[in-house]
Amino acid sequence: MRTVTRLTGWATLLVGYATMVAGMLPFRELPPKRQQLWLLGATAACALCWVLASLAVRARRRAVLRRKQWRRRYRPWPAPRSSRLLSWVVGFGIAFTSAAALCQGVGPDGAYGAWLAKIERAGGGVYEVPVRGVVGTPQPVDNEVNDNEYTSTVVADIPFSAGKKEVTLHDVVTRGLPEEGRTLQLRYAPDRPGLGVRQAPETDIGFIAGRYVALPVIWTSAVIAGFLTGLALRRNERRVRRARRFEPWVHLPAAALLLCGAVLIVPLLTAFPATATGWTLAVASAATPWLALAWVTRTR
Repeated sequence: MRTVTRLTGWATLLVGYATMVAGMLPFRELPPKRQQLWLLGATAACALCWVLASLAVRARRRAVLRRKQWRRRYRPWPAPRSSRLLSWVVGFGIAFTSAAALCQGVGPDGAYGAWLAKIERAGGGVYEVPVRGVVGTPQPVDNEVNDNEYTSTVVADIPFSAGKKEVTLHDVVTRGLPEEGRTLQLRYAPDRPGLGVRQAPETDIGFIAGRYVALPVIWTSAVIAGFLTGLALRRNERRVRRARRFEPWVHLPAAALLLCGAVLIVPLLTAFPATATGWTLAVASAATPWLALAWVTRTR
């Protein structure tokens, strides 16, 4: 049975690391993120197997002690093995789990994110479409960076698969005055006219800030936090070694905290909450691995 606990424990760590990597890498997959959901479920299943195997080992050990077999033979329960490698594995695992949760807050969100996912699943993309006409008078955009931008309402003939369709687009932003024949970058799905048409911004500030600012900061912070946590655990290897032996009052509350973190992140894997709601869920989920580590450290 001790072999079973060892195998299920390392399986939990390995599958958990795969889940972390999938959560940290900047895939273009939009919710529902089935790959990450499957990995999250596999990690939970492995952890459950480890808990059940550990409970069985603990029950067997207590039964043996009640029969006083160990006392007569003077054979103490085998001490846990060295935990030098485990200290680093857990240290980086805690940091990467937290980082993977934060990474879920980066990306399209809200109603626009949901619409973008529908367009992507329908095989849509960004296409150049000429303006057929301008409705009303273009209004200058109050922009300190670029004072040559205008917002206007334009009409364009969208070449859907079923044929061209006249579409009126509001709040179209252009550099310079819009005019007939000028091409626009529009996002739509040729096979799904009912999903609508929207302008694709020339410079997506949200995408740039997320991909090239937020994600690198999260990754760098995760590596630094993982190294410091692993170093701290390595210096307290005796506690890590004791923590390898399952105790319900130690490991079950820690597992409950990690389960709460997984539940909090599910809405970001399956839907598109508003920006504030999404980041609140991501930060709360990112805090649970550290709370679980603090609990285990305090109780062991």
